[in-house]
Amino acid sequence: MVIKERRLSDADFEGADELVDRVQQTLAQRVEEEMAPHREGPRSEGFERALAGKLIDEVLSTAIKEWAGRGKPFLDPGKEWFVKQAVIAEMFGLGRLEPLLADDGVENIDIIGNDPVWLSYSDGTVMRAPRIAPSDEALLRWLQRLAARHGRTERSINSTSPLLNMELPGGERLAAAIEVTDRPHVSIRRHRLSKTGLADLRKRGMISTAQLALLRAAVRAEKNIVVCGRQRAGKTTLLRALCWEIPPDERFATLETEFELGLHRHRDRFPAVVAFEERVGNSEGTGGSVADLSHLVWQSLRMHTTRTIVGEVRGPEIIPMLDALSTGGSGSLSTLHARNAGDAINRMARLCLEGNSAWTPELAHETVAHAIDLIVHIDLVADGSGLDRYIAEIASVETGEYGRPARTYLFQRATEPAGFAGRRSVPTGNLPTDIEDYERAGFDRNWLTCGSDGDWVFLPQPSRAGVRDA
Repeated sequence: MVIKERRLSDADFEGADELVDRVQQTLAQRVEEEMAPHREGPRSEGFERALAGKLIDEVLSTAIKEWAGRGKPFLDPGKEWFVKQAVIAEMFGLGRLEPLLADDGVENIDIIGNDPVWLSYSDGTVMRAPRIAPSDEALLRWLQRLAARHGRTERSINSTSPLLNMELPGGERLAAAIEVTDRPHVSIRRHRLSKTGLADLRKRGMISTAQLALLRAAVRAEKNIVVCGRQRAGKTTLLRALCWEIPPDERFATLETEFELGLHRHRDRFPAVVAFEERVGNSEGTGGSVADLSHLVWQSLRMHTTRTIVGEVRGPEIIPMLDALSTGGSGSLSTLHARNAGDAINRMARLCLEGNSAWTPELAHETVAHAIDLIVHIDLVADGSGLDRYIAEIASVETGEYGRPARTYLFQRATEPAGFAGRRSVPTGNLPTDIEDYERAGFDRNWLTCGSDGDWVFLPQPSRAGVRDA
């Protein structure tokens, strides 16, 4: 893999980030002082921004004189404009993060202190970009401003609250840690395919035509589906695509630690969705969760919702979720970190046992068997042509011997090289015991029994790997 670097903007210059940071700190203090008489009333960002615009020339002039006193050259009008724009972006926007998010190909952004930023692209390319803060301390101040201004609920990051998880204004997920790590660390995940349906994933080579037909029927037949895979495999992308198969007039709930699915941003398509986000405590409050996912599952059931969509099952929220599903809930969807369909079942049972010490392994497995209908495993393969994401397994789950979950694999990897290097999964010829439910929802069982590869779309492979022009 070749790692290349993104160059600085032509308007940038040596020492610019230090000057921007100095002006921003001074300007923020001046604005706070000017706002002090108005603290009793509601804070208006528009008023603060106007005040910052009024004061910035004076603050910048003083900073440039100090800058010149250290032997630095005076700034020409173009560079002064650059500093002003950067300062306002730092105070009221996302600062140097904004141009990185403007690149549609960027999937992940990882920041370690004031080091150059790591950019990961959807095709597996990795690049370095200029740092977004002149020092680790400046990065922490940037995080604190983000938490204060852009968090949907009250959030903070400091010595008593060293972890921060939040949604950025564009829907990106930010996770940060200080003090519990060697330096401030920030990871930002972008979901570029916010309006992608199953048909789009078929065109991208992620699912076959047969898998599309089965999953579409599964959602319409109100089957409970778990999507599993490793990190970056595309679980949230597939989960969102499955949600686009839900009828527009349904009132359903999404439950997430931070908003990622973003269905509530498409009210034209999902007019009745109830989007829940976990509410966390802060340093002045309890310090714990005020409304964690376990509470939100129960709350969603009281709000006349037909389905429950859990962005990712990680902990004790699995108990109320499975309990609701096994006692009449239907059509619910969730994701889970697991290496394959079998591991997903064991992980769900393990989470049940960790969430309630009164549960037995037999009860945990029996609950999973009654609650889950379908497990979809996504594989992520890195090879000489980049990253390849595709559905590797689909297993139907039924109650087997002694009440434990029994798996019927409907799709598995081809046993002989065929199609796309033999990696793609093909129909096994097996039918789920509830095949009639799928057929009533429009599925043709011949997709599982006709002996084909399921009709994959194979995308042309790039000629280069891991290289992206700067």
